[in-house]
Amino acid sequence: KLWRSVLNSKFHLSSTMAPVNHGATQNDLVAYAAGLFDGEGCVVYKQYKIKKGCWKWHINLEIAMTEIEPLHWFYNIVKVGTINYKKNYGLGKKPQWRWRCSHRKALHVATLLLKYSVLKRKKLLNIVNHYNFKKPKETLREKFKF
Repeated sequence: KLWRSVLNSKFHLSSTMAPVNHGATQNDLVAYAAGLFDGEGCVVYKQYKIKKGCWKWHINLEIAMTEIEPLHWFYNIVKVGTINYKKNYGLGKKPQWRWRCSHRKALHVATLLLKYSVLKRKKLLNIVNHYNFKKPKETLREKFKF
């Protein structure tokens, strides 16, 4: 239960904890979050079958790291999602901290990071397109220039 004491003491994600920005503007912070997500993040956007003839969308954003500080910064910038602890199972593996969000919250984060994203831009655009746009891809390419 060591991870609970760590989470509850120094890195508690309460609304009373003020984010540290060191004089950076909101655009700088969002650009930092987009860079962190491009390097460490994972986008899941797929459809899978749950029953005969029934399809369900799986839309998920995730970052997994061994340190909690960058995830805490990311969480304070995007303001959605959850941070969970994953215990070490096996030799040579470190415990992980994971930030996750899904569906409409993933849409919020994808919209926020889309302007600054480079590597995950197409996948984030798929999420934004899934919820917001019913336009041809050419129109979206012109608007977002990818």
